[in-house]
Amino acid sequence: MHYPCPPDKRFQPDLDALASLITSRTRAIAIINPNNPTGAVYSREVLEAMVALAEHHDLVVFSDEIYDGMVYDDSYFVPIPPLVKSTLFGTFSGLSKVYRACGFRVGWVAFSGTNELAKDYLHGLDLLASLRLCSNVPGQWGVQTALGGYQSLKKLIRPGGRLYESRQAVIRGVEASDYLSLVAPGGSMYAFVGADADKLPGFDDQDFAMELLETQHVLVAPGSSFNVDYRNYFRITILPEAQVIDDVFQRMEKVLKGTRR
Repeated sequence: MHYPCPPDKRFQPDLDALASLITSRTRAIAIINPNNPTGAVYSREVLEAMVALAEHHDLVVFSDEIYDGMVYDDSYFVPIPPLVKSTLFGTFSGLSKVYRACGFRVGWVAFSGTNELAKDYLHGLDLLASLRLCSNVPGQWGVQTALGGYQSLKKLIRPGGRLYESRQAVIRGVEASDYLSLVAPGGSMYAFVGADADKLPGFDDQDFAMELLETQHVLVAPGSSFNVDYRNYFRITILPEAQVIDDVFQRMEKVLKGTRR
């Protein structure tokens, strides 16, 4: 089951809705922070409440923290392992985002918390990995250097850095649009952009994405592909240079003007 992270809560998880989805068949809670696709960075209070909920129901916590160092302005990333007291916790990460080494195809999961109570489970994971996964030995040589070496990302996420300035270009592009809205991403490399349903009645994210691709050669991801129940959002990446993003928003505005009836 997918728990909602609604726009009116600035894409923070809806804790009441999350609690209502837990049944006797629930085994784990997954947390993606900083978030893809919204760029939201979850507050300590929200994370503590999610962990407490998991512990109350004896659920495993799986946390995707692959964007942990990619935060902007006053956003602050809170690692979850120190918050866990009485359940099993798995942290997922890798080289592809913060360390920008996508082609290395290297990722990992680290378990903490009540490991002693999960020996059989962890043994099963180890056995499955040994049977199904082939070690990427050349890529693994990069892990020590990535984790212990110079962290070039810090320059990229500060004012003047490429990622920061590209994020600012996204914010400017939305502010200049007659049809778009945005909760500025606090982290990750994505922004989840909303289209004004009042100004664009009948707007459909998939139709918009296809027209944008075919007529303007710009690729975005429809919001509904991320299991939300609304169809007026789409995801863009902030990886291109700022001037490229400026051009992208001009192209999007052309399509949006043509969409208005």
